[in-house]
Amino acid sequence: MKNLIFIFIVMMSTVLSAQDIVEKKLSMSLGPQNAFYVEIQGADKKLAEKTFYEFVKEYGKMKENGKAREHFLMATKIPVINGTSPLDLYAKFEEGKGMATTFVWIDLGGAFVNAAEHASQTTALRQFMKDYFVSVRKKVVAEEVKMEEKNLSNLEKDLKKLKEKNEDLHKDIEKAKLKIAEAEKNIEKNLVDQDNKGKEISTQKDVLGKVTEKLNNIGKKD
Repeated sequence: MKNLIFIFIVMMSTVLSAQDIVEKKLSMSLGPQNAFYVEIQGADKKLAEKTFYEFVKEYGKMKENGKAREHFLMATKIPVINGTSPLDLYAKFEEGKGMATTFVWIDLGGAFVNAAEHASQTTALRQFMKDYFVSVRKKVVAEEVKMEEKNLSNLEKDLKKLKEKNEDLHKDIEKAKLKIAEAEKNIEKNLVDQDNKGKEISTQKDVLGKVTEKLNNIGKKD
């Protein structure tokens, strides 16, 4: 199950088009600048941020500008984007309904990456963010797998309880059958006992009749 989901994610990631990474001029701490952003279904802001920190840790330690609600990595080198030349990276994370959005700005030193002026860096940045997107989605689906595994486990526990209940009911039936069989034997014995007791009563009536007659005959003259 896990392998199938993993393969599905990888396959989907390979067909992510450039349109999935959107370029737009957006306000940030240095004013309106060209940003690239991606929406990640199923993720929350915390997961998107944590994963991004992990994703760029090989290039340096991200810091946070709490006032601007931005995260930044200054004078770093990310070869896949700008070769050996340093750049400044800025990121912002927003919470949406059932998703998170990650925004990235890349300052090459006097100019922010944009498709019109930096074709190669734009292509590389889109791939960079697509790879990041896949990392987050893997975590999202991994959590879904864990949840579904938990649901499956609970269902299996429910089934086990039902089977155990079924066994108990069958045991109750067997016990009931034994009690019925015993009761049937007792009924037969009871009928015999009733018949015997009826005969004892009949005999006793005869004895009583004779004793009563004997009582009545006392003192009578012949």
